[in-house]
Amino acid sequence: MTTLLLVGVIVLCFSSGDIALTRGMKQVGEVSSLRLAVLDQVGGRAIRSPFVLLGGALQVVAFVTYLVALSRRDLSYVFPLTAASDIVTTLAARFLLHEQVTPTRWAGVVIVSLGIALISAS
Repeated sequence: MTTLLLVGVIVLCFSSGDIALTRGMKQVGEVSSLRLAVLDQVGGRAIRSPFVLLGGALQVVAFVTYLVALSRRDLSYVFPLTAASDIVTTLAARFLLHEQVTPTRWAGVVIVSLGIALISAS
């Protein structure tokens, strides 16, 4: 596998995992307090949520793939490329979760994109 393919898997799994976790936690309900009783109640619902379980599994796949990529390439190359997940996640949050993304956040996405372009060119 090439490094870019590995990074693609990382970005796809990490972003999809974040979207699934967000959707699952919105269904589970808000964590209103850090008291043990509240965490136990919400945590019990969360571990039975298909979206939370899917999100967790995708995060594990992303992490294992990240380890494989780091075994093949320098951290200074791989890590910045994985920032593409910020772009994908922001787009997915806007269009799949229907979140409002402010112009300032879009500007951040553009800046991250430029950074990825610079790293890729090296």
